[in-house]
Amino acid sequence: MYPFPVLCLLRCIAAGLALLLGGCRSAALVPRFAGAVGAAPPRSAPRPDSARVVGPALPASAPRSVAVPVRPQPRVADTENFRPSTRKQQASRVAERPSDTSTVAGDTATRAAALREPHQPPARRFFRAQTLVHYSLHFLFPAVLALVLFPAMWPGAYFILLATMLIDLDHLLATPVFDPLRCSVGYHPLHSFYAIPVYALLLLLPPPVNIIGVGVLFHLFTDTVDCLWTFRYCRACYLNARIRPAVDWVRKLLGRKQDG
Repeated sequence: MYPFPVLCLLRCIAAGLALLLGGCRSAALVPRFAGAVGAAPPRSAPRPDSARVVGPALPASAPRSVAVPVRPQPRVADTENFRPSTRKQQASRVAERPSDTSTVAGDTATRAAALREPHQPPARRFFRAQTLVHYSLHFLFPAVLALVLFPAMWPGAYFILLATMLIDLDHLLATPVFDPLRCSVGYHPLHSFYAIPVYALLLLLPPPVNIIGVGVLFHLFTDTVDCLWTFRYCRACYLNARIRPAVDWVRKLLGRKQDG
């Protein structure tokens, strides 16, 4: 026989299984109750999507009015009261207009008038001749300088003279970078009047430093020739050039009349 505690445990397990099975069975059954006498079955509630709202009829929306822009009517000339002016009236109107000629005399008036003039491009043949002379002095004439001044080492001297054209890199600091009507002497940093004495001191040093001095000074001479050539057909270029005081000083030494 089993001991008493084991029997109690088995009884408890059996009772629990019986209650569990009974509860499952009762949950599976749906109770049915008889309806009361005269009681109507409950009505099913209507679904929200199938509900029909009954109310007063809403008036139809009035059409929107669209604003149409009204264009102004063009003015019609009054042809009935129009009277053509006579020749005397036209002549009097022309006489009453102020004259455009300036009454200011002197150097200030001349300079202002020249500045108002637009830059006119030079003649085609003349401009070609100027360009040919300018670049010939930059690239061809240094070979003559190398043969005359440095005959023992003229090939190397020629390349050094060509290398001195690197001072034109200061054009990159200007706006625009290239302007055919702009005089570069005195305008760019490496072409300024403060750099010319430094270039002159390079002539006192032994080669190849003195070759650099010759090339840089000849480069400035070539640009000066190009500026004087431009001044012949561009009056405003001469008045705005920073080399103008030097040009006026040289003309004064030569006894020539200065341009106001």
